[in-house]
Amino acid sequence: MPGLFSIFNTAKSGLFAQQTAINVTSHNIANANTDGYSRQRADMETTTPYTLPSVDGAAGAGQLGTGVTVDSIERIRDSFLDYQIRVEKGANGQYKARDKYLSQVEKVLGTDVESSGTGISSLIQKFFSSWQSLSTSSQNVSTVKEQAYQLTNELNHTYSQVSNIKTNTNTEIKNVVVNVNNILGKISNLNQQIKDTKATGQNPNDLLDSRDLLLDQLSSEFGINITDKDSDGIDVTTSNSASVEGDNGSAPLLDGKPLNIVQSDNPDDTNVASFSYITNITAVADSNGNVTKDSNGNTVYKVDYYKKGDTLTDANKVSIYVGMTSDQEKELDENRVLWADADGVAYKVTGGQDPSGKAATVVDGEKLDGTSVDPISFSELAIFRPPTGELKGYTSVQKNIDDYQDELNNFAKGLALSVNAIISQSSTWVADNVTDGSAEGGINNFFVNADQKDSSKYSAVDENNITAANITVNVAIMNDPSKIKVDTKYDSKGNSLSTSTDGNRAVAVAQLANSLMNIGGITSDSSRSDLLKNIFKSDSTINNVYSVGKVDGGSTLDNYFNDLVNKVGNHEQEAKQTLDTQSVQLQSYTQSREANSGVSIDEEMTNLIQFQHCYQANAKMISTVDELLDVVINQLKK
Repeated sequence: MPGLFSIFNTAKSGLFAQQTAINVTSHNIANANTDGYSRQRADMETTTPYTLPSVDGAAGAGQLGTGVTVDSIERIRDSFLDYQIRVEKGANGQYKARDKYLSQVEKVLGTDVESSGTGISSLIQKFFSSWQSLSTSSQNVSTVKEQAYQLTNELNHTYSQVSNIKTNTNTEIKNVVVNVNNILGKISNLNQQIKDTKATGQNPNDLLDSRDLLLDQLSSEFGINITDKDSDGIDVTTSNSASVEGDNGSAPLLDGKPLNIVQSDNPDDTNVASFSYITNITAVADSNGNVTKDSNGNTVYKVDYYKKGDTLTDANKVSIYVGMTSDQEKELDENRVLWADADGVAYKVTGGQDPSGKAATVVDGEKLDGTSVDPISFSELAIFRPPTGELKGYTSVQKNIDDYQDELNNFAKGLALSVNAIISQSSTWVADNVTDGSAEGGINNFFVNADQKDSSKYSAVDENNITAANITVNVAIMNDPSKIKVDTKYDSKGNSLSTSTDGNRAVAVAQLANSLMNIGGITSDSSRSDLLKNIFKSDSTINNVYSVGKVDGGSTLDNYFNDLVNKVGNHEQEAKQTLDTQSVQLQSYTQSREANSGVSIDEEMTNLIQFQHCYQANAKMISTVDELLDVVINQLKK
């Protein structure tokens, strides 16, 4: 039956409820600047009311309230905004990574270098101008030598700088793999703590905030897909973005289901995936230097990977052997991350992942633990192809850099083959200092391959293997520039047969600046005859000296290089503009989440005043009841 003591209990419940609300407010204010914190709210509800009894069966007065209780302490969070932010973080991370490294490539090849007069484009013009000067005066041979050396040296240096940028992106990929695995471990631990707390009937708000913050960080590295489970647990796997041609982030299938990188039901399950990092890819050769082939005729490569990307100890190093084509080796070099089990041992798959989004299937009971020296096929590698995020940005930059290097190599090889053809007056390779009378003597190769140190063993294969990294000027010309062939005819000893220096070959080289060649069609196997087919002809305007003409759809050497510079600039500009757009979008969603979940000091102070007044009112109610009880207990006896 209600009475003064009932009122006392009602006021007491209000006192405790307001105290809890003040505690929650204090916690909000204390974490106003904590990353990932979501403001919390004490949800109050009335306690079970007391039904007043009726008199003589008539209707009672109704129910009388008995106070208030804190039903739960909830965090304010919008899961849709979380999803949108994680999608945008993935895109933002991807283009941030691209912008970071493409801007470096642009600086190596870009207009700033060219404006200084030391860039490749400027040196190309100076190189051909020096040949034009040499055609009128043999005294300019030293200038030709110096300009040629500067050009090849800058090509070597530029290629080296671009290679260093690619090496740096590899390091970034390794760091991402290590960071991702650390994040996954933390999320798994939090997952278990959240489930244990939830099992006691409590809301693990701060733990949920910590987990959501880690999920935000993970989404910046690559796209993720989250599945809610019982007791606030989650399963996490990679998202599938098959709409991006040639890439998909599908996890390999195990028992028909994608591998989880975080698993709620059993975080210690050996089927939970992690990631490992490939450090080296080396072609295997026998004792005679012959490359080893597998049963399909593909080159066998030794592939070294480190479990979970931890390269600090050799105990984590695993070596496997893979038969691959050159294109597959290039793809593996660009995508160095492997799906692995919880211990970091790479999975073996069947079917392979393809651009249509079909996921590979894990081979039951088999992993690439390095115990077998038998080569596997490329399709049996569980390569992780990130759909978005920083990791996607770094791997895409790797591919871009490979393309840039290929074009630099094409330029260097096109330059070497065309100049050497004019100097030797032959569309096929001719050795230096020929003595058997089969060709002109003297120096027939102006540009050579620096990787071949012994000039006596220099061959057509060495010339065909010229790249931007190894192109250089023939050491014989560097030591004695007068050996440069400039005239129309030379005898078997390399002596000019012209009565006076006519400079016709120098003219032909100078005219090469305007020759249109299929430089983009050059491959690692291309030879002089491939490049100069149908365009290496006798020119009557320069005393029938063979020169390089024009091919439909061809490009000059200078234009080809400038096109490369423009391509790099366009890729960087695209990355920068997309990053700016994604940053604005991400900021918009972040502000929306902050408005919803963030702590407003003004709002919390308003709440504090409200809860304080309520607390004081309940305290006053208790004081009043105390006075009334005093009347009942002490005053009525009078």
